[in-house]
Amino acid sequence: MSASAGSDRLKVLFFSQRFPYPLDTGGKIRTGKLLEKLKDIFDITLISNMERPKDDEYLPQVQALCTEFHPVPWKETRKYTFQFYLRLLGKTFSPYPITVINDYSRRLEAKILDVLAKSKYDLLVCDFLQPSLNFRAVNGHRTLLFQHNVESVIVQRYFDTAIDPLSRLFWRSQWKKMMRYEQQACQRFSGIITVSEVDKEILQKRFAAKNVFAIPTGVDAEYFSPQEGPVEANSLVFTGSMDWLPNEDAILFFAREMLGEIKKHIPDVKLTVVGRNPSRRLLSALRRYPEIEVVGWVKDIRPFVSRHALYIIPLRIGGGTRIKAYEAMAMGKTMVSTRVGVEGLPVVDGRHLLLADEAHSFAAAVVELLRNHEKRKQMEATARDFVRHNFSWAKVARVFADICRQVAHA
Repeated sequence: MSASAGSDRLKVLFFSQRFPYPLDTGGKIRTGKLLEKLKDIFDITLISNMERPKDDEYLPQVQALCTEFHPVPWKETRKYTFQFYLRLLGKTFSPYPITVINDYSRRLEAKILDVLAKSKYDLLVCDFLQPSLNFRAVNGHRTLLFQHNVESVIVQRYFDTAIDPLSRLFWRSQWKKMMRYEQQACQRFSGIITVSEVDKEILQKRFAAKNVFAIPTGVDAEYFSPQEGPVEANSLVFTGSMDWLPNEDAILFFAREMLGEIKKHIPDVKLTVVGRNPSRRLLSALRRYPEIEVVGWVKDIRPFVSRHALYIIPLRIGGGTRIKAYEAMAMGKTMVSTRVGVEGLPVVDGRHLLLADEAHSFAAAVVELLRNHEKRKQMEATARDFVRHNFSWAKVARVFADICRQVAHA
């Protein structure tokens, strides 16, 4: 008998390897906003890592996400340090992809098993594929994998865009390992949630995955709303976690392949990059481009998005859906994006934004919108209305909750 048989109020164990706050990445925003709504629908027990004292200030906010919280002590290794690369080298020869073995922890696994031994749950949810190795000893429970991305697609795109032979060899190896691991995970979990119909179809076709469900992407359209104040002419903005390699690649792609072409038509164009932990490698590479300012982490991205004329997403690598796109649209900002940049979002080229995959066409779209104020205004209003009326987190949470019930009672 399940913990709440016959009731719609499930008892759910939700495992998120990363501490949910601050909500400064797309994945953490999606998880945090969903848990805020799901807490009113289900009894949520949350397990996650917690780094002290860094995360202490956010501990009171966790009460908004769950009924019961089980933190597991840990310390993050800073990216791009000697220790980081040493650990990376040691994990290269693992049969698991590096990102998977990196998210495994004996402490986390023990905590999950300990909590399960002390209480009964209707459903266990694993947030993201990479930490799912911590579920390897879990048996006899209904389980749901929350796939924010199709991870094998991301690794494949790293391989496709790698240039030097060593990088191609590394990413090919990681791609094969991720394909194998993702396929195994698709068979192991009782159900899978993706964040777009595109990702759902990939899992079904590539891995013959069963019980796959898609949810839309949400946005807080009241928080992300148009702001008063002047807009800087010929200014571009990009927001995103800069310690995520696809975002770093996007900015370098823009700087090397697009910026020069735009400057031929708009010499005073500038780009502001907002996002946490930009690497030394990125900062060093961008010294040659004084038109690009890297701000780093900020508590509130809205003033930065608001004061720039155009939002750009020059992504070549990635998966899942782009919460940043909906946030910018909700603020009434016109966008130029690659198709990868808005993959999985039901947006229409020429209506909600301009799409361009090649460097020259992306640059041309940026020039067009910076020059054409009327077209920009029309797109801004259309995009804002589109996300405000269709993609609230409350709606997304109801879809998520219905899937949870279906998997729990199957």
